[in-house]
Amino acid sequence: MRQEMLKQSGLVRLGLLLAFVITIGVSGAFASQRRTTVHVEVKDAQTGKPIYQAHLTLRFRQHGGLLHRSKLISYTSKTDMKGQGEFPVVPLGMVTLMVTAPNHNTFGKEFEITKENQVIEVKLEKPHPVL
Repeated sequence: MRQEMLKQSGLVRLGLLLAFVITIGVSGAFASQRRTTVHVEVKDAQTGKPIYQAHLTLRFRQHGGLLHRSKLISYTSKTDMKGQGEFPVVPLGMVTLMVTAPNHNTFGKEFEITKENQVIEVKLEKPHPVL
């Protein structure tokens, strides 16, 4: 009887150790996911001039692994005098970009980040006049 209990106890410990090793391996695979910097250029659609201080929001889902939930990550930035902004440490895959600027319509779209230092060009329209 005692031998049987020791055998079961050893199997339980082995199972826990195996589950721990698998969890570490899976979460490590997600932690090593390739990341890059995303560059955003914002211009006025009619004039082609850069838009200074446009507000940028970039969202993406960070996968949590086997025992963790995925999280929605959101970064914000503003464009410089050249209408450029950037987001470092973005994983390759689908992201959502939202752009707002005074006297322009709001822009929002999904993009697939597939390469290093990917550039997203955005042309903002002015709102239509109220009749």
